[in-house]
Amino acid sequence: MEEDASGAGRFVPAMLRPNVVIQAGGDVARAAELHNEAHRYCYIASSLHFQVECQPVIAPGTGP
Repeated sequence: MEEDASGAGRFVPAMLRPNVVIQAGGDVARAAELHNEAHRYCYIASSLHFQVECQPVIAPGTGP
């Protein structure tokens, strides 16, 4: 958040870093593509008056 001389504030660009766990053996690159596509259509991010960037951390799960 940034404040002006009067003390009024506003949000500036935000960076989201969600942790995503996919199925063991899953396609990490495809999960990243799907995440980027979903972000492009995100109603909330599109409604804000500041840029929202997203850098997901995608890791395959463990187990069967």
